[in-house]
Amino acid sequence: MKSLLFLLDSGRRASPFDITMAYDAGFDIVIPYENVTARDAKLLVQDAMFSRSPKAFKNTCFFISGRDINRAKEILKVVQDAMFPPYETSVIMDPSGAYTTAVAMVAKVEDALSTGNLGKLSEKKCAVFGTGPVGVTVAEILTSLGCKVIIAEPNPMLSWEYLLKHEAVRGLIERHGAYIEGAFAPRRTEKRRIVQESDIVFCAAARGVQVIEEEILRAIKPVKILVDINAVPPLGIEGVEIKDDMREILPGIYGIGALVVGDIKYKLQKEVLRQARENETSRIYDFNYMLELARQMFQGKKKAIII
Repeated sequence: MKSLLFLLDSGRRASPFDITMAYDAGFDIVIPYENVTARDAKLLVQDAMFSRSPKAFKNTCFFISGRDINRAKEILKVVQDAMFPPYETSVIMDPSGAYTTAVAMVAKVEDALSTGNLGKLSEKKCAVFGTGPVGVTVAEILTSLGCKVIIAEPNPMLSWEYLLKHEAVRGLIERHGAYIEGAFAPRRTEKRRIVQESDIVFCAAARGVQVIEEEILRAIKPVKILVDINAVPPLGIEGVEIKDDMREILPGIYGIGALVVGDIKYKLQKEVLRQARENETSRIYDFNYMLELARQMFQGKKKAIII
């Protein structure tokens, strides 16, 4: 029986990265659908369900993507509601790769803190620059771990009032108001204040845009960890190179670069896809599951998780 992956993307173009990863993880056929709405998702899932026996349906999986995280969540709910025993199978939730990327950033920092005896992540104040899918997801994970978080938008073409109309950002602040603060930080003075007040800085802003200049880093106190996922010059944080793995870029300031995060994301996504293809038990692969899996991968445990 062929293993099938239906990629349900709410955007206008399915990701070649996700399609390639699915084939590399062993799926026989990957079928992308684009501009998918919640209504479309229900019909697609039910058509896929009834084309196979309940046992054979386990060889069918769904992958939900798209840059709009809230729409992806709506599609996930519809997909879950459309299935019923014995027609149940696994669903992967990774909108625009935001979940695997965000988890890779957070899990790498957790491991770096543990390895360097620098305390627990939950004890740290964190800053997240960028309010796109990755930035919002990083902030969501950090607040769920009990961190105090500030999520900042550095794009001078936007405004905080505009961002509050963005459902993902507004929802994040409404859900975690006690743990999260929002800020509009296009100017160097605001960026310096945010970086100075934070222990860990996650840069998830647009590609090819430098958010934090070295001048800001030279004006702050150590000890800090800076994580940048921008691999397109100029990099997001000046001084953090793409291959940095806790390199001390300035006294007491350590950098983690895009290729280090990217390698973790790649391995994590491939493992999630492999598990979804091979496991007979239906499961929702969201960022909570992915974080536990990433932690086990850092500990050298790559076997399936039983929850």
